[in-house]
Amino acid sequence: MATAMVQGALAANLSLTSVPFTLSSKTVAAPSGIGAVMHTVDAGGPKGAAEVGIAQAGLDGLCVHATQSVNLPVIGSLGTWSLNISSPAAATPLTPDQLAAGEGLQARKLILDAQALKASKATLDATDTTPNVIGAAADGAGIKGTGINDGSAGQFGLDATGGRTTIESLKADANGATIAGAITLPDLAIGIAHGETTC
Repeated sequence: MATAMVQGALAANLSLTSVPFTLSSKTVAAPSGIGAVMHTVDAGGPKGAAEVGIAQAGLDGLCVHATQSVNLPVIGSLGTWSLNISSPAAATPLTPDQLAAGEGLQARKLILDAQALKASKATLDATDTTPNVIGAAADGAGIKGTGINDGSAGQFGLDATGGRTTIESLKADANGATIAGAITLPDLAIGIAHGETTC
């Protein structure tokens, strides 16, 4: 396995598209909540994607895992290869309060184009004056504030930007991810391995 390791922190803009991948994190805290809209629907089958936006995210660890089949002219198939990009969770798990206050990995305007997003537990805080709205206008101000700017009027959306969102054991099956600002990744590891090998 070829591995690149960086001690300390690396500031980088992240943009992943085309190849499906999984993105996982032990805990995610979003001080300003999350938004989601239906993004694409495959008319030929049940597959589709939701666009999930987080204006500010604190993450305790990150793993991005993608696989791809490799074929070379004349030689033929070299099989399946995995690419893993990871920054480990803290030795002592970070609390949502710590993540919301700026500890852990911090990402601004994290947008996931996800086929599925799962968590062992999610808490979407809200108040009477700023409730969570299921069926919100996809082009509403709250959803736009998460970084989702292509929601159409009349399109179905989730506006959970009225309070902090906490997600435990996040796993997203995604087609793409973008982070508008810099992300700092302590102890970054980038590895390529033959076969299905995850972080």
